[in-house]
Amino acid sequence: SNLSSPRSPKAKATNVTRRHRKRSKGIDATMDSIVAGLGAACGFAALHLANDRAPVGFLCPPLGAVAVLLFCLPGAPASQPKAVVGAHVIAGLVGYGVVQSALPYGEAIAVVLTITAMSATRMVHPPAGAYAFLYVNKKMGPMGILAPGLAGSVVLVATQMAFNATVKPLLSGKKKKE
Repeated sequence: SNLSSPRSPKAKATNVTRRHRKRSKGIDATMDSIVAGLGAACGFAALHLANDRAPVGFLCPPLGAVAVLLFCLPGAPASQPKAVVGAHVIAGLVGYGVVQSALPYGEAIAVVLTITAMSATRMVHPPAGAYAFLYVNKKMGPMGILAPGLAGSVVLVATQMAFNATVKPLLSGKKKKE
């Protein structure tokens, strides 16, 4: 029949609609990427501001991964505030304990114990494993429990929440859920 032919008007209209949908999804994906990048930029601006004004540090390498999770994968279980903050508390406490015990292969032991505790508490956040490693590797003292990992993660979570409530709806053209 003429309708099933690729040259039929109906087939052409269907192909145009499909191409438009693909293009539309591409535009949405591009906008989502831009919004995620702007959110991360706001997060790091807040981290630098806090770092420059506070007597403790707010910057460490695992916070880059925290920002990726918070702004690129905000719905992921590892991106939920309880997981982000709770896992950094765990990593700091484990790191401190391992540093104090001066165990051989401390970095590995800290990561293993942090993974175990995160899994047991259902607060899994991969960058916290990296923070436990960093803590032991740098032989941080008790202040390392609070900063830079925990303090920085709290700043990023707060920034993400503020960004998602105010700026993100404006940039993405989506209305906030009421």
